[in-house]
Amino acid sequence: MKKIILFFLLPVIAFSQYVVADFIVLNNGTDSDYHKLEKVWSVYHQKAVDSGEKWGWSVWKRTVTDNDNDDSAHYVVFNNFSSEEQRDKTMKNWSMDNAISIMKAGLRGKMSSKNVDNIVKKGDALKKEVRQYELEFLDATPFVGELKIGDKMSFAPMIQKRDDYEEYESNVWKPVFEREILRNNHRWWAITKIAKRNEPAYKNPTHLVWNIGVQNGKPFIQDDDFMSKTMRSEEMRDEYRTMSDPDEITLIYKTN
Repeated sequence: MKKIILFFLLPVIAFSQYVVADFIVLNNGTDSDYHKLEKVWSVYHQKAVDSGEKWGWSVWKRTVTDNDNDDSAHYVVFNNFSSEEQRDKTMKNWSMDNAISIMKAGLRGKMSSKNVDNIVKKGDALKKEVRQYELEFLDATPFVGELKIGDKMSFAPMIQKRDDYEEYESNVWKPVFEREILRNNHRWWAITKIAKRNEPAYKNPTHLVWNIGVQNGKPFIQDDDFMSKTMRSEEMRDEYRTMSDPDEITLIYKTN
């Protein structure tokens, strides 16, 4: 599979999937140079997908909010793998020199070798901080349509409060989004578990919940039965998890 439907496989595929998500905080005034950097790296990532080293790669721009601070991420980069084992194998065999050679070969006739070297060399200096999370896919609805540049997605960090929190999301909230997908009123919902994180990453979140809606979506249908209302009540939600405000990101680059 070389085309990203999203950065997770659909549930019907009998493979686990592992995603490395980098939340990137840029230094002031480096946005233009960051785009140059990702465009150069996209050549390497496409080659890695084509050769079966990973499932996909994508870059998303985070929407600025009034609550942002100096450490708010500007971009989120996803590297998609079929499993943690594939990720480990790819990283074990990874070489910066080899990656740069692939970039130069792919950009031959479009960019000089010297320019490629300069752009890659300056890459780390553009970034103030990178918060990295390794995400384990747990559950998702089917995905409607094809993921395209300009599509928007939201994610909400969750802090698990009960041992059966994951079952709560799958059994209580997933059916809500499945119903709305059938109404053509939603495109995708998923839950991931944070398996690993680097030192700068936030320590509190245990899971991330993802959503892709539709433009001019209609209000969701409300259940009438007592049990559904009770399980989705604010009191019950707070018993299972603490949810942070969602963030919105927009797709700007991806592999084929």
